[in-house]
Amino acid sequence: MSTPINPFFFESPADRWAFTDREELLPVLQSAMAEQGRRVLLYGRRRMGKTSLVQNAARKAKAELIYVDLSTASDLTEAANKLLQAVPESETGLADKAMKLIKKHFKAIAMTGGKWKLSADLRPETSEANLESVLNYIDDYAGLTDRPISVCFDEFQDIRTLGGDRAEWKLRGIIQPHRRVNYFFSGSDHRLLQWMTEPRSAFYKQVQPVEVGPIPPAKLATWVSERSVRGGLAGADFGVEIVALAGPCTGDVVRLAKTVFELRATGKKGSVGDAFDEIALKELHNEFVGLWRPCTGVQRVVLRALAAGRPPQAAETLQAFGIRSASSAQAAIASLTDSQLLTRTQDGLVFDNPFFSRWVAANAVAGDGKPQ
Repeated sequence: MSTPINPFFFESPADRWAFTDREELLPVLQSAMAEQGRRVLLYGRRRMGKTSLVQNAARKAKAELIYVDLSTASDLTEAANKLLQAVPESETGLADKAMKLIKKHFKAIAMTGGKWKLSADLRPETSEANLESVLNYIDDYAGLTDRPISVCFDEFQDIRTLGGDRAEWKLRGIIQPHRRVNYFFSGSDHRLLQWMTEPRSAFYKQVQPVEVGPIPPAKLATWVSERSVRGGLAGADFGVEIVALAGPCTGDVVRLAKTVFELRATGKKGSVGDAFDEIALKELHNEFVGLWRPCTGVQRVVLRALAAGRPPQAAETLQAFGIRSASSAQAAIASLTDSQLLTRTQDGLVFDNPFFSRWVAANAVAGDGKPQ
């Protein structure tokens, strides 16, 4: 009998073999990527699979995708450099024309390993101009290749951190004349939809909003069980239990499935609940300590109450947990929601991360962080 090979990974976007089909959303993105000048806003909770969706849509559409995760950049200069390095290599026969475009937009280039490497003037003091030069180059490059090119700004809400409160207005001014490049803005901040679509926003009536919500639980549970069997684990019938415990975010489901598979494949005894605790109380312990420490006393009490299944603003909860007033609880909830520790769903206020909820329930004992 062959050794089972774990088919689950959460550390990077899903490739074509691990991607969970999004039958309703894929055609929308594929259609946009096949055209020119489209503007699409992808929004939804973290770990819902937005990045995997964009990358697999590009693969299926056979479209060029230039991708940058703004949460990994320290400023707009670094974001511009990441975009620049993601531009596809010039096709045979277009090298001379591409070189003219490079000289038009940038002051210098470098040759490394027999291939051209772009080297723009990417000094921090000219970061906005750097981003404009890169995006203008990409638009000209799209015209040169006569092929649809899409640029994706992932975790787009971070553009305000990188470029200030008016950063999206500046970006709008840069890309407004671009007719050959599609722009995809993706983000997990619950305020992003409002920022991008309200009448006073920079991109009002200029983006097509696409919500990336949960995959139907039954479908996701079947996928988990079937993929486990294909990985060599006989009798893998734990999909329903995994989805029920991990919640709606695909990344959480996959992470729990990975740990469950490891336990079963190595012959260790343990339930899905044991695997959940392994992640929440051991693997992510240090990370959760880091999330807990900056919280104020009231915020800690709100988290404890919610982890205990108590509505934080209910009179009984306020009294039981020593919260002075409903307004104090509300202010704490607003702050925790803005920092994405909590999120609002159709079912009400919940922890964004189900593993953090378990950690709080197990570790944040009464008296730890009394209300201020």
